[in-house]
Amino acid sequence: MHSAGADDEEAIDVQPFRLNRETSQEDSSFEIEFIEEDVRYQFGFTANEDRITSEWLICYPRARPQQLYRRRFDEEAKRDEYDFGAQLEGGRLRKDWASQTGPKTLYISRVVQASSQEFQQLRIPAKWFTRRLRVSPLGSTVFNGSPTSKLCETPEGLAKVIEFLNSFDLPIVGIEIAKKPFDVEGISKLFSKDGMEQVFRGRLPDEIRELSFTIDQTTVPEVKFKASEESSGTLNLVGFAAKWIDVVEKDWILVVDELDSSLHPLVVWELIRKLTETESKAQLIFTTHDATVLRSKLLRRDQVFFVAPDKKRASHLYSLFDFKGREDDAFEDRYLQGRYGATPKLVR
Repeated sequence: MHSAGADDEEAIDVQPFRLNRETSQEDSSFEIEFIEEDVRYQFGFTANEDRITSEWLICYPRARPQQLYRRRFDEEAKRDEYDFGAQLEGGRLRKDWASQTGPKTLYISRVVQASSQEFQQLRIPAKWFTRRLRVSPLGSTVFNGSPTSKLCETPEGLAKVIEFLNSFDLPIVGIEIAKKPFDVEGISKLFSKDGMEQVFRGRLPDEIRELSFTIDQTTVPEVKFKASEESSGTLNLVGFAAKWIDVVEKDWILVVDELDSSLHPLVVWELIRKLTETESKAQLIFTTHDATVLRSKLLRRDQVFFVAPDKKRASHLYSLFDFKGREDDAFEDRYLQGRYGATPKLVR
């Protein structure tokens, strides 16, 4: 999405596996398969800190694969070589776009930025990344740009957020947002330099938004709580609300690390149930250490993957579907017994 504006002086942010002498010197490889406008795409590239060394895009408009383009860096000639598929639009412009593609820029990113709207072939898969894919941590509810704080600025959005929170037994009946100037010195006391970079991604906001929640309790009048007075589980759900509402309504793909962070197992189960029992085309991809999700019977075996380290501490991904069994097996018990691997070896 952003490589067309890559700075040639800055290193590409790739991290090879450094616990192996060979792989520490090898390029990092990335590949993803997805469906957009009923066509399956296979996009990938390899890169090191200095440059992109290969890139490819394959589509499947029918049963057979159709290569749109492939790019490879020729070490001897010190230049990129391109192989354009016969079906790729653009004619002579394809080479012009290639000549404008720097060593740290993806070809698809350059074409989408440089071409006119009449060329749609590469815009369609690029649209999947820009409009559908959302990679987001939980939390971050109070800072400028928080999706939930923005959604709460309209009556309709606020109603959706409150309805979402009420469905998880949170008695919140109102949310107020107070905007204040961003205090660099005050915030720097709360975060390390790395923490500041992670939260704000190098862009410090002009203001922060302090949320307060009105709680409905039958025994006392309505009471307001500041965000700092709420539990991390409540704040995680508040921060998650807008992302979830957008994903379900717009058929997006949401990737979340540690979905179970500060959340009750039944809340995680309910999030999965809400998605699997609707007709939404949205997709949730998440990691978790909560083995009880295997007990919920909400996930099929082909939807569950394990991550396990080998003797060199390299992580490997494999599917529960690789193991013989039935959909009604006690997956959680078998996992905790070590029958699927991916459990820590504790020293006693």
